[in-house]
Amino acid sequence: MKAARVIWLDLRSQSAAQPRLGDRPRRGFTLVELLVVIAIIGVLVGLLLPAVQTAREAARRSQCANNLKQQGLALQGHHSAKQAFPSGGCGTDMWAVTGGGNGEQRWGYSQWVALLPFMEQNDVYQSLDLQTPGVHVGWFHNITVWEKARIPTILCPSSVLSVSADPTGEGHKSFYFGIAGAARFGTFTDATDENSMPWGITSGRGMLTNRRSDDDRSRLGQRMIKCTDGTSKTLLVGEISDFIRDATGGQKQDLRPGRWWGWHMGGQTLWGNWAPHCANVTVRYPPNAQVFGQAGVNEDSGWPAANCPLASQHLGGVQVLMTDGATRFLQNSIDMNVFTLMSIRDDGQAFSEQ
Repeated sequence: MKAARVIWLDLRSQSAAQPRLGDRPRRGFTLVELLVVIAIIGVLVGLLLPAVQTAREAARRSQCANNLKQQGLALQGHHSAKQAFPSGGCGTDMWAVTGGGNGEQRWGYSQWVALLPFMEQNDVYQSLDLQTPGVHVGWFHNITVWEKARIPTILCPSSVLSVSADPTGEGHKSFYFGIAGAARFGTFTDATDENSMPWGITSGRGMLTNRRSDDDRSRLGQRMIKCTDGTSKTLLVGEISDFIRDATGGQKQDLRPGRWWGWHMGGQTLWGNWAPHCANVTVRYPPNAQVFGQAGVNEDSGWPAANCPLASQHLGGVQVLMTDGATRFLQNSIDMNVFTLMSIRDDGQAFSEQ
């Protein structure tokens, strides 16, 4: 009886070990199957990555436009408070007079400094000494403030350029610059307040000029009433957030005005609209023009180039701010005559962008 039971248990264990009908042996992926899965994942990633990058750039471009919008609100607030825009970057220091009665050259501050109280940066503004005569208020006199302050509103998130100022300066650089005017082109032939200088052509016919047209010794710039062409048709600020390249694209360089010193640098007290640009530009070339080494961009004078073109990483163009506070996207293909007229506040000429 015991022997029969052992035989029966043995037969049951053998039966349990035998594969049943329809069962398949378990095994892992073959090499071919694994390669197919990897290939499918690679194709999906290849299809999704451009879409993700496009979405990210769209978000960065939207942030850049928002930066300009905030700048526009600050500029409008400044104009409401002081009945004028700030100077566009030069001649903004106090008028220091020496014993002989001659004006003493001192470095002033840019329009971004004047706009700090209107950009929710009043704590930074209050930390500055902008009143003491005979000191470089826009440079090393306030160096302990410049090197710590970071102004997000003037930093483009799409830019590949360095944020830190060059070794000769302190603090960070700006990616946005005032429009001082434009060089003569096409139907715009008026040479009033245009100067040909070693650093390029400078103009005082825009809305963020180096100094007021009457050469006022104050820090204030143009008044909106001077924009006789219409505030919705006149440029106020544009971005330079990419390298300037030559015609082949092989040579490139960061040519932003004022990059040697930082966002805070203005000009010197005796400088007028003919002076080098520190925080603004005179339009001479189309957006993203490949003009590295050409006139007004080559910096042979040892001063920042006055005609550095607007440039960006945004596909197909650059972002700009109009005098009425609206933001726009200018295509690289914009007609240069139209671009010139948009940069002048009082040319009296109508234009169509179609």
